Amino acid sequence: MKKLLIAGTIVTLVLAGFVSLFASASPDGLESVLLTGCDTSEGEITGGTCVLQSAGEHEIGGAFADYGMSFLDNEILGASLAGILGVLLTLGVATGLFWLLARGKKPAEDRA
Repeated sequence: MKKLLIAGTIVTLVLAGFVSLFASASPDGLESVLLTGCDTSEGEITGGTCVLQSAGEHEIGGAFADYGMSFLDNEILGASLAGILGVLLTLGVATGLFWLLARGKKPAEDRA
């Protein structure tokens, strides 16, 4: 079981590092809907009225904004690293939560 988990983690990290390179910089579905009614040019709103005109910067911002790493100048390396670190963060949080939940459960024979 341990070998399977290690192999799965390695495959996930490799895929995250590679597939994240293909993340689109184009607006996703939600952002496209929010841009309805506005004129855009090169990703900037140039006219019209839409919901996104009143939107500000990301409240959290941070290193992972817009599928990249804000402190790296290399976009390819930044996208790969963001994917890999995102997977590691998700696995870490999930493992911690599962560990906490499983810690309180005891087999039926130990309860007697």
